[in-house]
Amino acid sequence: MSLIPEEELSPKGWMNLTPMVDFLFLILAVFAVLAMTRTSLFTTEIHLAKVQDAKAVPPLVDLNTSVVNLSVTKEGGYRWITEFAEYSMETTPAILQELSKQTELGFLPKEPTQTQILLHIDKKAEWDPILQLVYSLKEAGYNVHPVHEQGEMR
Repeated sequence: MSLIPEEELSPKGWMNLTPMVDFLFLILAVFAVLAMTRTSLFTTEIHLAKVQDAKAVPPLVDLNTSVVNLSVTKEGGYRWITEFAEYSMETTPAILQELSKQTELGFLPKEPTQTQILLHIDKKAEWDPILQLVYSLKEAGYNVHPVHEQGEMR
């Protein structure tokens, strides 16, 4: 008579693969979600224009088009920048409403593709407000160009 039962001493002929299969399905799901996220984020083309001087016209801007300067702050707010002042804008629909108002008043061309929108983005700004602004402006038909400036944002 032994202290250990005979069935405990005999080698088992099978291995439980259920945890490994569950883990593989989980890893597959994570990579599928990552692939879809990367695809949706990188389908929009963004070209940066380097501006040496604040008054200089970037090379992406044609002289026959109108230029609108918008800023995204590090807090996620928006600003409409003119030669004289900066105006805070609450949301992207408010920016689109201001663009249509400027078009109706004759300050901007009727065709949105003739208006170049330059985005001055703070380094510490989160991506969500930037993407909301870029997607809404592209959807409205405007050409959007993020601008890289040397030095600090205003």
